[in-house]
Amino acid sequence: MVNQRSNIISTQEFREKNKKPKVGACIWKWKDVHSKLMDETSTVSSGSSGSISLVNADVGDGILPGLNASVQVLKAGKDNNVHSHRHSMLAIFVVYQGEGYSIIDGEKIEWEKGDVVVAPPWLDHGHCNTSETEDAILLNIQDIPRVSDMGLWFIEEPEDESPRHIIEE
Repeated sequence: MVNQRSNIISTQEFREKNKKPKVGACIWKWKDVHSKLMDETSTVSSGSSGSISLVNADVGDGILPGLNASVQVLKAGKDNNVHSHRHSMLAIFVVYQGEGYSIIDGEKIEWEKGDVVVAPPWLDHGHCNTSETEDAILLNIQDIPRVSDMGLWFIEEPEDESPRHIIEE
């Protein structure tokens, strides 16, 4: 072999090594999700955000192979500036509670409870809760595990910083 990282195996062996265990159904009860979210964000200041991740034990790093989910709270208050960032994974935001807007690739998209917003990979985006009194809660579905598995997970946050390649050294 050329180096210690190189190997040649049979296609059958390759297939056997790449079999994945069955993934079972999961449920996350909102009362548990909300409680954990509030615990995690209790120290977050007005106008800021915080989040938690949902994990399926059969998968370990997401809710299904290749997909992750998080729940984000955008606190109510006067300090709600849009903090733009971008990343190499897609983001689907489901508005569970509240109202506000997102700026995605320069376009202002107003949202309210029940709306679904998509931010394609590598487009600048940020969110704003427009309420002075009610927190906004977003359920985020992303493909971080898939992008990470391919070694293509990049984040640029804040928007004007150099992109960071998220890899384990």
